[in-house]
Amino acid sequence: MAAGDLSRSHEIYVAFAFAAADLLLEVDEAGIIVFAVGAAMALTGRPARGLTGQALGGLFIAQDGERVERALARIDDGERVRHLLLHAPGGHNRGARPVALAGYRHPDQPGARLVALTHAATLDMPDESRNPVSHLLGRDEFSLLARRMMDEGSIGGDAENSYQLTMIELPQVEQVRAAAGPLRADEFVAELGGRLKSVSLGGDAAGELGENRFGIIHSPQVSTGAIEDAVNDLVHVFLPDDKIEPVKSMSLALDAAGISSEEATNALLYSLNRFAHGEAVSLDSMARNVRSSLSDTVGQIRQIKETIDCGRFDLVFQPIVDLWTDVVHHFECLVRFPGQASPFETVTFAENVGIVGALDMAILARAINFMRTPQGGHAALRFAVNLSGRSLSHAPTARRLLDVVAGCADLKGRLLFELTESAEVDDLPSVNGVLQTLRRQGFPVCLDDFGAGSAAFHYLRALQVDHVKIDGSYIKGIAGDSAAMPFLRAIAALCSELKVGTIAEYVETSQTVALLRLLKIRFGQGYMFSKPMQPAADHDHPTRGWATNNLVWHNGLLVYRPQQIKERDPRAGRGKAS
Repeated sequence: MAAGDLSRSHEIYVAFAFAAADLLLEVDEAGIIVFAVGAAMALTGRPARGLTGQALGGLFIAQDGERVERALARIDDGERVRHLLLHAPGGHNRGARPVALAGYRHPDQPGARLVALTHAATLDMPDESRNPVSHLLGRDEFSLLARRMMDEGSIGGDAENSYQLTMIELPQVEQVRAAAGPLRADEFVAELGGRLKSVSLGGDAAGELGENRFGIIHSPQVSTGAIEDAVNDLVHVFLPDDKIEPVKSMSLALDAAGISSEEATNALLYSLNRFAHGEAVSLDSMARNVRSSLSDTVGQIRQIKETIDCGRFDLVFQPIVDLWTDVVHHFECLVRFPGQASPFETVTFAENVGIVGALDMAILARAINFMRTPQGGHAALRFAVNLSGRSLSHAPTARRLLDVVAGCADLKGRLLFELTESAEVDDLPSVNGVLQTLRRQGFPVCLDDFGAGSAAFHYLRALQVDHVKIDGSYIKGIAGDSAAMPFLRAIAALCSELKVGTIAEYVETSQTVALLRLLKIRFGQGYMFSKPMQPAADHDHPTRGWATNNLVWHNGLLVYRPQQIKERDPRAGRGKAS
């Protein structure tokens, strides 16, 4: 069924069925529908001919009005709007129906827009995704909704006109529970959910992000102060006589203008995850460390990407020593960034925003190039490169890694990899497949920071590796802490049973070395042997620079020899071994 001028560009409407739409509309510059064809009754409750002359925004619930206007503004700017989730009124005691809108500028009619509507039940949030008391969305569903809202963008790239994400920290829930009991606390949470939803976009863009932590997506016309006032009023209703701390909140602009969808999504999830996992992150700390616009967070992402792409980082090397023979087994390659005392925050940020794979591959490329230089090319010099679990969980990065390693047959036995636990591995079987490919090609693998997380033994069961590096928390102060010994003994016995080598971090005293030898822990790393270093340049004898601190060349091997006169580089006179 169609209404309007059927003579107008029939081919346009055929081509416009790009979204397999149920209803196709032409909307003029005033927002009025001038042509309609398709399943109008099923979507809007009206026949197609009854839609002409009606405002497009009138097809949806009042709470969606602003979003419809924004979508038309984006279309006018030349954008294609895809899969915008809206709600058509249900009528007759039926709930609102989810509808997906897509559209773009009319190619022939200036000021006109072509709009497609389709059923979108799969985009609606099911009841099981909501908290049964507050009826707010769960964290994953809220994150998905926030990403959708961000994809709608801001008008003209103006961050001040962007949708806002406000996060609220509300320990008062526990005060109500303590003062009035769990039933009263449930009443409080139910009323809170209703208030948060009422100020959110579409009346259903609010969620629970963590324990007593909530998020609301709202228009810029709804101020953060108004949200705080509404919540504070509710708290005083339930705790009228108590001294109450004011509600804490923080807002981010869902501004994706000028940045890629991937960058914006990574920045958004970084902010949400830091807030939701609130063990060590509060709104106070976020306010100090997370900027008010996602574009600014993306600026940090781009800065790190530029650092990676331009190679503005250095590698330093820390030896891992065989505790039984004092021979340097290999060096761990550690990254350093200009102007930073520690790379920890940068690496952690790269993991959290999804760019650690690019960093890992850049470090690997730098290490491989170094291993092929005269200074790093000696047969006795082996090097371990760190790989984040997220890099190996990311299929494109894993494929790129294997492609690079396939061209490194000359480094077989000299190049090792350490899998860090700082980011959880999502798909253990797939990651194990990558690790086994590396091992079969002659590149040993070490599981880093073993024992630091609850998943350590689970990882060791699922991932076949050659070595585990025992987390330094077990090693620090071992000489004066008898409680650590049973754990170290158990780890050492398990690894021995599995025929997996053991490396101890934070080895700083000879007494610690003696205890590690008793436990049959084979390798050690720490300041006792050497701080992270770069070998001094010596063009005549390139490997001589490794003989520094407490390291010396002996019979073609680099050996730990404390407080002894360094031996002469054997290659200097005999042309071999270093």
